[in-house]
Amino acid sequence: MPDIKYIGYGAVVIAALLLGRWYSEERDKLLYRGEPWIKSWTTVPGVIIIVVITILIGIRLFHG
Repeated sequence: MPDIKYIGYGAVVIAALLLGRWYSEERDKLLYRGEPWIKSWTTVPGVIIIVVITILIGIRLFHG
């Protein structure tokens, strides 16, 4: 019987893949329109990625 922990890991991997694909689609749309690549971080998936990375760094810094 699989451990319940692995189901949680799978859910995180699937969510990361979906978010990455969404970000990639938004970036491609902006690049097609001739926008600078840095503007892709101001889209909804870009902001979500920045927030998640900031939370992970904060947890690492303050909880060791």
